This record gives sequence, C-alpha cells and structure tokens, in this order.
Amino acid sequence: MARPKHSILSPKLIAGAALRLVAKHGDFTIPGVAAALDVHPSSLYHHLPGGRLAIVHRMREELYADIDLGPSLDTTAAPLDRLRLWMRAYRAATARVPAVVPVLVGAPVEDLRTLEIYEALFVILRDAGVPVEQRVACSAMVDAVALGSAIDAGSPVPLWRIDGYELPELRAVGSLGDDEQRAPAGFELGVEAVVAAVARIAAGESVSANR
Repeated sequence: MARPKHSILSPKLIAGAALRLVAKHGDFTIPGVAAALDVHPSSLYHHLPGGRLAIVHRMREELYADIDLGPSLDTTAAPLDRLRLWMRAYRAATARVPAVVPVLVGAPVEDLRTLEIYEALFVILRDAGVPVEQRVACSAMVDAVALGSAIDAGSPVPLWRIDGYELPELRAVGSLGDDEQRAPAGFELGVEAVVAAVARIAAGESVSANR
C-alpha cells in the first residue's frame, strides 16, 4: 500500500506547528499553521474545532507534557523545596519557546495538563501553610517570576550594548555578569524571593504593599 504523501494530521502536529511559528514570528495564525502543515485551514478545525483558542490549549499541553510533577508532590520533601522544584520545571518548559508567553497568558487555562500543574502548586502552597485566601495571590507571584523569566530567556547575549555611551555603572556591571548566566541567575534570585515571601505569609506576616 502506498504511503500517504503527508503526515496524518493530529492535534499534536497542529500544536507543534503553532509553537514553531510562535518561536519564529512571535505568534501564529490559522492560515499560517495550515500552510506549515501543507493542509487546508478547514482541516485544522476538523481536529481542533475551537479554532485558535483550541490550538492555544493544545500548545500548552505540548509545552508542559514532559514536566514531572512527582518531585513537586513528594511529601517527604519540605514544601518550600518542592516550590523551588515546581518553579524551575515550569520556567524551563516555558523557556523552550520564550515568545509563547504572551500567547498563553491571553487565554484561559482549560487543558487538563496545565490544570494539573497548577493543582500541584496549590498543594505545595497548602502544605507550606499559606492561608487559603492568599494562595491565588501567591500563585500570581509565582507566575510573574517564572513566566517573566521564561520571556527573559529569549533575550540577546549580551543584553546591554553600551559602546559609545557614558554609562559607567552599566559598563561596570555588564563586564561581570551580562552573559549566558544573567537570566538563570536572576531567576534563581526570584525563586528565593518567592520562597521567602511564601514563608512569611505562612508565618502570618504581611508582605502586601500599602494600597
């Protein structure tokens, strides 16, 4: 039997094509995904009837499919250590396609895989002793650091191009850390800041700014 000319279309293939377009162009379109897969746009709706939003949900599933939640849910480890592991895993997966963050944050989270990841986060916050009414705010703080750092992972190296300018502080610090380790080092500082804030909240201390 003759083999088909093209790969059999599937949600996985569609999501993969969309992720590649986002990595290259910063966004994707239905016609663009169809062209990348050499199919008619209507074929995409057959596999993902929800159109663009359905593709975004499937992109999330693909992006986070390999995250191992086992260490984050290991109750033999301290909750704050588990929080560190969760943040590192989430940031690493997202940083594979830094440009995808604006696409993802513009859509609600509905896919089971990503919901399971956030379920694990709320289990960690519960085990850490964070009051239930403050857990959503804590998750937003975690997102700000993890997703923000994932975007930062796409920054050029070096980041600051200062030749021709009289900027002595930038010149001094740039020579000491404006390299491939700038974004990872900044993320680790952010992780420790989050862990410290969660510990304070769990202890009943206020970390909110005055409103």
